[in-house]
Amino acid sequence: MEENFKSKIGFGLFIFFILFLIIGGYIFTQKVINDDFHLFSKDNENKEVNYKIDQNKDYIYFINEDVISKEANLTYKDVVINIKGEEELTENLERENRENKNTIKYISEYDDLNVEFNYNYDNLYSLYYRDYEVYEFDKYVSLIIKDYTYSCYDLLTFKGTKSYVYNTLDGTRLSENDLLNKYNASLEEIKSRIKNDLLKSQTYEDGEEVIKIDETLNNFNNYSFYINDLGKLCITYLVKSTKTDYNLSMEV
Repeated sequence: MEENFKSKIGFGLFIFFILFLIIGGYIFTQKVINDDFHLFSKDNENKEVNYKIDQNKDYIYFINEDVISKEANLTYKDVVINIKGEEELTENLERENRENKNTIKYISEYDDLNVEFNYNYDNLYSLYYRDYEVYEFDKYVSLIIKDYTYSCYDLLTFKGTKSYVYNTLDGTRLSENDLLNKYNASLEEIKSRIKNDLLKSQTYEDGEEVIKIDETLNNFNNYSFYINDLGKLCITYLVKSTKTDYNLSMEV
């Protein structure tokens, strides 16, 4: 009887040990699988939200810098938008910059100048020039492009602007409407504020208004929006003048 009881206890312990191995092995296997799955998912998630083309570069960076004049502070450079899907835009901007460089003319090329020039910076007579500004805030990066003409008579004259604003978390370019909706703003309200600002800063020369406010606002198509490094929505725009047209910027 005692031996039979011991046999039953031994058998029971054996069964318990087998069940422990089976259940414990199952739990351990599931944990390893789940951990691996979560790591795999996390790696994939990180890959999905990283939209950089070159992981070692900023979202916006510059290459091929060519100093044309240190005196006039004129440097040509190509901008690279380091975001997947914007390769064609980068190529177009490079082409435009190349076209600008081809406009360079030098004073020494002109033997019959009837008017004495005002400035002689590295023999430059005239050219088209492009300047850049880059702002980063939180998940947004903004590229602002400003175009100018340069001449030895009146230096830089602002001609136009455009901008590109990106959400770096999903790699998308924000449209003007996207930005206005995000900041609960409207173009008409912004134009009204610009008009008030220009009225306050109006000056006169020989009884004539220097700032052409109506002309600036009636043909208001030369402007661009961007998000500055404080997270504010800003606008930069062309102001028409009886003298030289110029650029102003304003927080919306």
